[in-house]
Amino acid sequence: MKNIGINVNSSKDENNDILDHVLMILKKNFPESQFHIYKDGIGLENSNDKNLDVLIALGGDGTILRAARKIYKFNTPILGVNIGHLGFLTSVELSELAEAIEKLKGKEFKVAERMMIKVTIPHKHNDNVHVALNDIVITKGTFSRMLTFDLYIDGSFYIRYKADGIIVSTPTGSTAYSLSAGGPIIYPTLNLINLTPICPNSNGVKTIILDEHNKITLKINSSGNNVFLSCDGQLELETNQYDEMIIEAEKEKCRLIEFNDYDYFNILRKKIIARSMDCEEK
Repeated sequence: MKNIGINVNSSKDENNDILDHVLMILKKNFPESQFHIYKDGIGLENSNDKNLDVLIALGGDGTILRAARKIYKFNTPILGVNIGHLGFLTSVELSELAEAIEKLKGKEFKVAERMMIKVTIPHKHNDNVHVALNDIVITKGTFSRMLTFDLYIDGSFYIRYKADGIIVSTPTGSTAYSLSAGGPIIYPTLNLINLTPICPNSNGVKTIILDEHNKITLKINSSGNNVFLSCDGQLELETNQYDEMIIEAEKEKCRLIEFNDYDYFNILRKKIIARSMDCEEK
């Protein structure tokens, strides 16, 4: 590997202690490589970063989500190192880094492709396309009334309902906000789109799972209320002046490094299911 990128969440490594530790391990294993340092994803989207062989993301899930939206178009694989709280998307804990880098050097890993989705706002002329690895969420303002959604699938009318919002998630994002709203867990490498309503006014309105080739059109009647769109819970836009959004699969995919001992169900049980059960008991 000639070019290795390191993206660090600066709020979790204010004095660069973790970054220096990671660099020491990397330089020992890849003495002839060039290292490119990024803080909080700034600069990752630049075209001169197309040649990164790998990006090591130091942080939690949010760090990976932010990095994925910036570099997915370059097909750069991401190695997530958890120095945060949950780390469901990360490949290893910081304490396991030395062993992980040796595996990276020995090519004892695979690259899993994770589906991404994008939203297009047709009537917005500038910056009208946004991507997400986890989910795209449309919600009402804090003190606003319910929104009315008209859903069209591939141009055919599907349903109209009132709700506080709607979550459109990938399989990767099915264990995030969608799960909290009653949506199903979907195996992360499947190519599906999951639509989950947020607090609908009818019990008959449930999650629907669609194929990656389906195109979803949302027509929203806000009745003067504020409407907000967010991607991965990070990028947020006020969109009440635009009453139509198109959501579909992004052609390019996020690439995450998984080592040969990666066990999705073990991680799911420990970091999602067990945590939720602990919360219920408390």
